[in-house]
Amino acid sequence: MSDDARKSRLALWVILALVAVVVAIALIAVLTRGQSATYDPDSAEGVVQRYVQAVNDGDTAAAMDLLAPEITEDCDRLPPIADENRVVLVSTTEHDETARVRVVITTVSGSGPISDEYQSDEVFDLVRDGDTWLIDGAPWQFTICYPNGTP
Repeated sequence: MSDDARKSRLALWVILALVAVVVAIALIAVLTRGQSATYDPDSAEGVVQRYVQAVNDGDTAAAMDLLAPEITEDCDRLPPIADENRVVLVSTTEHDETARVRVVITTVSGSGPISDEYQSDEVFDLVRDGDTWLIDGAPWQFTICYPNGTP
């Protein structure tokens, strides 16, 4: 094999290797895109994240465990809303005994190729119970329990 043929063959292998690396990077980027952050489950953000997940999963018992006792003691349970809700954290403000977690909720309703989607800025209010944060107020999209007698 001539020296020029060897150089051409080596150049071809280098180009193929570079293409393979670029394809691998692109696949990794596509497959890891869109994964949501996981917050410390004991933080205010983590409690909201666990509550939202429980409500979206229809796990009312798990969601009720994250609500302040004043809400759950004597409440009328609401049926879950059938719409798909995605929640994005905007900010968190913590004080000694209270916290406010601001979110943007995107609600998708309908099915098929055309569906309705809208966003709203909402707030979860939390209170501290010892070392634990509990939800004291949730946006309407995630309200599963009204105090008895409240519409």
